[in-house]
Amino acid sequence: MPGRNVRDLRAVVIGLGGMGRRHLAALDAAEVRVAGVCDMNLAVAQELAASRPDRPLAAGDWRELLPGADLVCIATNGPSHHEMVLAAAEAKVPYVLCEKPMGTSGAKTREMAAACEAAGTRLAVNLCRRFLTRCLLFRQAVRDARSIGRPRRFWGLIGGGGVGCVGLHYFDYAAWLFDARPVWVSAELTESPAPNVRGAQFCDPGGQVSVGFACADGWRFTGDFELSEDVPRASRCLVVGTEGVAEFDDFTPSPAGSASASARPANQRHTAKTRLVQPEPVALEHGPALDIVQATRDCILDLLGPHAHPTVDAGIESVDVVLGAHLSSRQGGARVPLPLKGAGLALDVAIT
Repeated sequence: MPGRNVRDLRAVVIGLGGMGRRHLAALDAAEVRVAGVCDMNLAVAQELAASRPDRPLAAGDWRELLPGADLVCIATNGPSHHEMVLAAAEAKVPYVLCEKPMGTSGAKTREMAAACEAAGTRLAVNLCRRFLTRCLLFRQAVRDARSIGRPRRFWGLIGGGGVGCVGLHYFDYAAWLFDARPVWVSAELTESPAPNVRGAQFCDPGGQVSVGFACADGWRFTGDFELSEDVPRASRCLVVGTEGVAEFDDFTPSPAGSASASARPANQRHTAKTRLVQPEPVALEHGPALDIVQATRDCILDLLGPHAHPTVDAGIESVDVVLGAHLSSRQGGARVPLPLKGAGLALDVAIT
């Protein structure tokens, strides 16, 4: 939609839970007009619409809002994304922002991507850590050749929350930090998870997941993710590099403990790695703590801009990791090659 100002666009938000309301705040911050809101509980949509100065149309059926929409923001749970994205593409909606997980099977995510490409619909997946200021600063720091060197290990202490709902963010984050892609996954998931807080129809256990990543130049590293349900939620990530170590926490307010790094001095990097060399601190910019509205706003503006950053492939790859983790756990923790192929593409799990 070249030449149109974002203020002229008509946006629709489907799903008015916590994330849907963040989408609304992000649209307001981006100065995109909200023309419609939808929730399966029509009264919720009507109440919210009445509270807004722009008085958007309220609906209980999302299909009513697709005609005339320029941007559809899908903020519902994972199992509904496939149908909604396909319908938006069929309706020739120019822009679609889909919450993660992109879908609940490898086959579905690929069908969604293909449908949007065929229809000329620009699709984005809200992998918000790609747009958080603190994450962007950390990415810049760890990719600096003068910093910690090439990655060897990514360790994430994430805690309970599910491999699909929470873990997926960090599988993608590890890949994005170094422009890598997941090439295998091994996992031991909780056999009898606690009831899902979003409803008994969802299946999103925690567990321990290891992922192999490959960079474009062939360099490989491994990510280990602690997602056990009996571990408190956290957001601590450690990157072990060939020259040093960097740690990151996107929850902690700046500057205490949010990001730190140490590495071999530049004049000692020729010394054999078997010899102990005193590391020195590496200066890192911290940035503000986790702000999902800011990240979603920037994701929306990126989607609407002339050169959107690709998130669809990342959305597919991150779902492949989650579904591959389920396959691995069923096979006693065996490595599952990625991307998914054959029968693996058909596995459908109601992740959130």
